[in-house]
Amino acid sequence: MVESTRLSAAEWYPDGQHGGVVSALITRAVEQLPSLTAMEVARVTVELFRIVPVTVLEVVASIVREGKKIQTAEVCLYDGDVEVARGLVQRLRTTDLDFPPNFDSAGSPEGPDGLRTLEFADVAPFPDRGVLTFGRGALTMRESAGTFREPGPATLWFKVGTDLVAGEAMSGTQLAVLVADFSNGVSRLADGVDWVFMNPDISVHLTRPPLGEWIAVQAESVWHRGGRGMATSRLFDQRGQIGNATQTLFLDEGLEV
Repeated sequence: MVESTRLSAAEWYPDGQHGGVVSALITRAVEQLPSLTAMEVARVTVELFRIVPVTVLEVVASIVREGKKIQTAEVCLYDGDVEVARGLVQRLRTTDLDFPPNFDSAGSPEGPDGLRTLEFADVAPFPDRGVLTFGRGALTMRESAGTFREPGPATLWFKVGTDLVAGEAMSGTQLAVLVADFSNGVSRLADGVDWVFMNPDISVHLTRPPLGEWIAVQAESVWHRGGRGMATSRLFDQRGQIGNATQTLFLDEGLEV
């Protein structure tokens, strides 16, 4: 059981959690499962069934496919008897292969050192209700390319200034999965008050755990008038690319805040 606090709350729900926080919590549950050999998370896919409330939640994790090279785990998140989210997570064995130099990943985008720090309040189209939220209370952002303040593709660096679970350092993998959830907001194609671009899912693929406290999201979105879209992003730490993320988008007009 975990007791959620207001630091997990999203700006756009009266009492709902940020999807990235939910995905990071699911990732953490799998990292705590046993494995037959040393393993790391390679892929996290999360289905958000409904708004996850800021309340006491039950986290149920199990191994559905055991192995010494590849392991698949499932995590179900419950609010009482109601399942609010589910994750399917793949872990792969760790090793150290002798690759030639040209196999190294590409360099990272510019930053974050020397870039101007953005406050979430400066870019969020949602009013300050005077209550603590994840964006306003835990997040630091710096723009590397494009801008979060205007629609269109952009690259931003993110740093989270709080624990996921009190007294426990957040793993780099948890941080990467959390930050990846910003892909649809970073690359939105219209204003966030006039349009809904909600992601009912996210899938994050990682080649390695990130190093350091900063993660960059290089994102772009595709929207279709049929009411759905997709946000994709490349994820970086300051040493290079660490993975990709994809979100399915539910599109609609209007949003009450």
